[in-house]
Amino acid sequence: MTTTNNYEYMNESSIHEDLLCPLCTDPLVEPLCANKCGHTFCRVCITNSFYTMSTCPVCRCDLTLEDFHTVNIRPLLNQLNQLLVKCQLCSQNNIQRGNLKDHIEKCSQRQLLCPAANLKCDWTGKQDEVADHVNNCLLMKVRPLINELNAQVKQQSDQIHFLSTILKKISSNHTTACKEIGYGRRGTALCDVCGKKYTLNEDKQRLHFCPQTDICSDCVTKYFP
Repeated sequence: MTTTNNYEYMNESSIHEDLLCPLCTDPLVEPLCANKCGHTFCRVCITNSFYTMSTCPVCRCDLTLEDFHTVNIRPLLNQLNQLLVKCQLCSQNNIQRGNLKDHIEKCSQRQLLCPAANLKCDWTGKQDEVADHVNNCLLMKVRPLINELNAQVKQQSDQIHFLSTILKKISSNHTTACKEIGYGRRGTALCDVCGKKYTLNEDKQRLHFCPQTDICSDCVTKYFP
């Protein structure tokens, strides 16, 4: 039996050769057909082959990936979906390949991640073990608090972006119309946040507000990322 991902094909010798990919010799998965010569391959197989060659692997006629189309012939797709497979997780036999995805979702032997995996919990287990783990997982207990903090950070980030947009627009207007003595392009200014002295024409990200209020680009980047 041919092994593919989480399943094995049953009765392999009875599978018609027209259903097989010439490259991997397994039944076709997401078949693509060449427009010129009509040869058909698995999507992954033919895509990988074009990393090293630009011809049909069977007849060697010149091709590109743009010369292939997705096979939508219903009788062929039905035959592929009706092929019988064995689940490698629970060893259940005679599952139609087209139904395998639904089976895997419900398979009792499927390995699942903790719902707090995004918080770096590295637990994995079977479906019937998840409930017990969740009841004892420390990260699951603090997850509501972390979610609340993340929401607050997101809200504050949005507020900072909003204020930054307004300040930059006001600063642009002030810079253009500014009549303050010494505030020409070649002048210098002191940052009112960090006290750094900088040359105006070299600090492109600075903010300026009349009267004589300046923020250097380092502080703009630090406080308005």
